[in-house]
Amino acid sequence: MNFTHEIETALAAFAQENDIGREEAVQRILRDWLLQKGFLFSGEEGISPEKLNASNDD
Repeated sequence: MNFTHEIETALAAFAQENDIGREEAVQRILRDWLLQKGFLFSGEEGISPEKLNASNDD
């Protein structure tokens, strides 16, 4: 997949900073975005919203 020059430059910088290849960089960025937007779930179980309170706030 090809992106604009500015995205390719940013992607290369991200990959270099994380010492990973281009494909891995794309996967990490996409996975993080999908997690943040609620389209993908990490599989980690957290505290359910109804059980959240000041005593378990980190």
